[in-house]
Amino acid sequence: MTGIDQEWGDVRQDVAARNRRYAVEGRLHKLTLLVAGLMAYSAFGNFVAMAMVLHKSPIDAGVGVVFGVLYTLGLYRVWLKDDIRWWPVAVPAGLTIIWLLLVWWAAGLFAPIPIILNIVLLALVPFRARACRALAALTRGA
Repeated sequence: MTGIDQEWGDVRQDVAARNRRYAVEGRLHKLTLLVAGLMAYSAFGNFVAMAMVLHKSPIDAGVGVVFGVLYTLGLYRVWLKDDIRWWPVAVPAGLTIIWLLLVWWAAGLFAPIPIILNIVLLALVPFRARACRALAALTRGA
């Protein structure tokens, strides 16, 4: 091979590596946006529910505040700190699922949408961690 062919081969490899990195970065960004959006929706929903039941049941309002704060903390960790650990997402989602199942069992009030959204949040944690590991491997290899 001549020097020109060698340089073009290197350029092609660099372009292919950059395209792989962009694809993984795009996937990670989409997953982060999805997690952050679901957490923001849940935080907002809990704060609104707290405001709606404040005059009727202070205990329910307190539960809404606690869950709203947990979701807000998780959103802060996921979006602003770019934290890929499991607990900022899994703790509020898991506690909400447990709480909603307890309410269903004790009072007979079934809320399927929040349960489904929180199960989706829990399912997105490993996908986001895998995308982050793939990006770290590509960055390390470059």
